[in-house]
Amino acid sequence: MPIVHVCPWSELPAVARRVRPSRVVSLLDPGDWPETPEGVAPEAHHRVGVHDFAEPGDGLTIPEEEHVRELIGFLRGWDPATPILIHCWAGISRSTATALITLALHNPGREVAAAKAIRLQSPVASPNRRIVAIADRLMGLDGRLVEGLAAMGPAQRSWINTPFSVPLDLWGE
Repeated sequence: MPIVHVCPWSELPAVARRVRPSRVVSLLDPGDWPETPEGVAPEAHHRVGVHDFAEPGDGLTIPEEEHVRELIGFLRGWDPATPILIHCWAGISRSTATALITLALHNPGREVAAAKAIRLQSPVASPNRRIVAIADRLMGLDGRLVEGLAAMGPAQRSWINTPFSVPLDLWGE
C-alpha cells in the first residue's frame, strides 16, 4: 500500500532505514542540509531551503511560489507504489504541509479528507499555511486545500512531532 511518511529531522536516519523510501523531501532553514539517506538516489532527495514562517521578516526566507512549484513538480514525479519520506526540523509544519499536498495530488477532489487523514495520524500537525495557500493556487484547487487545512481544527501544542504515516488511499472517505 502506498504510504506518505513524515518525521522530524532528528528521526530521519532511523525512519529512512525502516521505511526505505524511494524519495525524500527535506524542508529546512536555508543551508541546513542533511545527508541523503542510504539507499536513496541523490536526485530523489529534494531540498527546500525555507524558514518556517508564513509572513516576511528580516533575514527570513519564507516559502515563495517558486519553492512550492518545484516541490509540486518533484511530488508529481513520485511513484506512489513506493514510500516517500517527508521531513522538516520538527515534523510539524513544513513537512505536514508537504504531506497534505502529496495526498491532494493523488486524491483529486478529496482535499478535506486528506487533511483529516493527517490530523487522525498526528494531533500536533500544523501545516504551514503559506505553503498550503500557494499550492492551492498553483494546483488550481479554488480554495479546497485551504479548506482542508481549516477542517483539521487546532493542533495540540508541541515542539516536536513523532514520526507518522498516512496511507495514500484515504480509506474510502
